[in-house]
Amino acid sequence: MKPIYQLYPSEIGAKGKAYLALRRCRAEDVDETLQRGREELLGQGATEIYVTSSDPAAPLEEGVRGGCRLVHVRDMLWMERELQELPTEAQGVTPVPLERSRGGAWLTLHNECFFDMPNSATYGPLDLERALSPECRCGFAYWKDIPVGVYELALSQDLPEVEGIALCKDFRGKGLGRSLLAALLSQLRDAGYRRCRLLVATDNQNAFGLYRSMGFKAAGVQSQWFQMLAE
Repeated sequence: MKPIYQLYPSEIGAKGKAYLALRRCRAEDVDETLQRGREELLGQGATEIYVTSSDPAAPLEEGVRGGCRLVHVRDMLWMERELQELPTEAQGVTPVPLERSRGGAWLTLHNECFFDMPNSATYGPLDLERALSPECRCGFAYWKDIPVGVYELALSQDLPEVEGIALCKDFRGKGLGRSLLAALLSQLRDAGYRRCRLLVATDNQNAFGLYRSMGFKAAGVQSQWFQMLAE
């Protein structure tokens, strides 16, 4: 069986970060595959490399592998909550739906808000098209007539997803994230949904703490990520 892995170098230019995902790999080939993928990403200019494995036959753990040290940095954790009873939050942030005419402003604000978030991606034109599609509900978070953040919802027949909420640095720590999340959960409930989910990086302590305080419960680990450090 030939090892199969995927490289994700798109964040190298903006952040120096790159990602490597093992998709199918024999246990005896893990070290060689990790080394090969790391060398490719270093050759493209990566200064930080993170790796995960989705193959049960090739699980990763902390230690020396492939000529480098793997250090666990985060789980990508699914969380869910019911929508019948929602916490009452003070009015503060108003979600304003995204319109195509404001697509450029939304992309710019999105990338500013998410820049320092763990495992975040820099959005471009294709991501904007997805955000404008019927399957998504995305927009701005307004506070006192000022756009201070963004949000993304992905709709489905059964289980919608809060794909992301983020605020500009200057507006964090004021309870606005709680207000925005509460408003979005109310929207989903009013649309007839009974439950929703989200995916959070466990080392994003502010977001992880917010979601737990708003009633979200762990529902399963999507992936585990390790940083590859020079040995």
